[in-house]
Amino acid sequence: MKVHVVYDGQGNIISVGVPLPPSYDLRGPGFGPEAQQGQHAAELEVPEEHAGLRLIELAERLQVDTRGRQHRLVAKNP
Repeated sequence: MKVHVVYDGQGNIISVGVPLPPSYDLRGPGFGPEAQQGQHAAELEVPEEHAGLRLIELAERLQVDTRGRQHRLVAKNP
């Protein structure tokens, strides 16, 4: 399952939502959260052990690992 995530440089999730379907007309009005200055946006795969969580729970329990070229969602450190 993939989600659309807006996050800061430290990997803190600012917002999380459902990705747009491929058929969405990108020439239309803006939809969903957009990254602002100092933020990043990506569609990232939810780790299997968190796949059943609601979006708000994903934002609370996960963060983005920003190390390396491939950013990914990981569990927050306790």
